[in-house]
Amino acid sequence: MAFKVKATLVEFMGDEKRFPCHFGYKIGDSFVYDGEEFKGRVCPGLLGPMTPVLVGIRSAGDNLSQGIAFRYSGLSAKDESMKQYDGLGFRPLKEIPDGAQAQHVRGLPATPPQTKQRGWTFVCGDARTSAFFYAEPIDISSRGYDVPYYRRSMAMLEKIKAEPGLTREQIIGTFSDWERDEIYPPLNPMLVECLLDEMAQVKYLEKRDGKYYPLERAFKPQPS
Repeated sequence: MAFKVKATLVEFMGDEKRFPCHFGYKIGDSFVYDGEEFKGRVCPGLLGPMTPVLVGIRSAGDNLSQGIAFRYSGLSAKDESMKQYDGLGFRPLKEIPDGAQAQHVRGLPATPPQTKQRGWTFVCGDARTSAFFYAEPIDISSRGYDVPYYRRSMAMLEKIKAEPGLTREQIIGTFSDWERDEIYPPLNPMLVECLLDEMAQVKYLEKRDGKYYPLERAFKPQPS
């Protein structure tokens, strides 16, 4: 259903020495939204920029960002002679331009990354300090109105732990008709696939050749 999201301050992109953060944040400070409440200090100035990011990661996890092609394109420069090829008139840059400020190239290296990028970022609205936060899914949400989905996920995880290598259909088949259809939410194939994908993202299990196997995290005590 949804993820627990953690946001961490990783950098001040502005001039924090001359213009200190009025909320008193330090590099490494973080807060978590668990589906019901925030744990940690949240500056009011973050509410605007962080909300769409946290809502997206809460719903989609890393899927929010991993399919964005722009993240894997590298840097570019305007070049009208290339318009006949790309339609807009840009060419790839092979290295960061001289004099470029760090905040302008953060997250967009000259050499495109070779693996899918996790998480997403947001920046506070004070341009003097520009506190730069990294947000990521860290667990399945188990509070608020996510409780029924969390319980369904944990019930399926127990089935996979007891019999590793089950397919989606076999997992559904381990539940009785009543357990499958009369407990909310009913375990239809699309919901089951969604919940399994969520558990895979936060390393409770992995999928290999259409079958699901528990990972180490699956055997650790989980919150109620």
